[in-house]
Amino acid sequence: MTDVKERLKALSIELPVLGAPRYAYEATARWGDLLYVSGQISRTASGEILRGRLGDDATLADGVTAARTAALNLLARVDDAVGLDNVQVLKLNAWASSAPTFVDQPSVIDGASQLLLDVLGDAGRHARTALPAHVLPQGALVELDATIAVRG
Repeated sequence: MTDVKERLKALSIELPVLGAPRYAYEATARWGDLLYVSGQISRTASGEILRGRLGDDATLADGVTAARTAALNLLARVDDAVGLDNVQVLKLNAWASSAPTFVDQPSVIDGASQLLLDVLGDAGRHARTALPAHVLPQGALVELDATIAVRG
């Protein structure tokens, strides 16, 4: 068993099984040693979309849960494309559906960043952008995309 698979097991985390995108794009695109992961929303393994708007009908805790959920989907996409053992997260871009007065997007997106660190260890360290959004696809609370380096 690999280190990453052992960490997932120790954390009682099971990556979701994701289908193909429903629209005209690829879930991932690889160019040389770079893997670009398309936007992953806060959709649970059962298909429920964690929806809301921070500072309106969603709390900071709701946002953190949604960010972790989107990060699980991101990891599942990476695993499907190249596996999780020889990757380094370079950049995480994140959007959180937010009311105009909500300004703590970094705390929300820390849910995703911490999950990447917990699962990938040092390979989960990354640069990051955390931005507000008036609305996200399908009413999702959080959306993430990433640039991943593939080693070997």
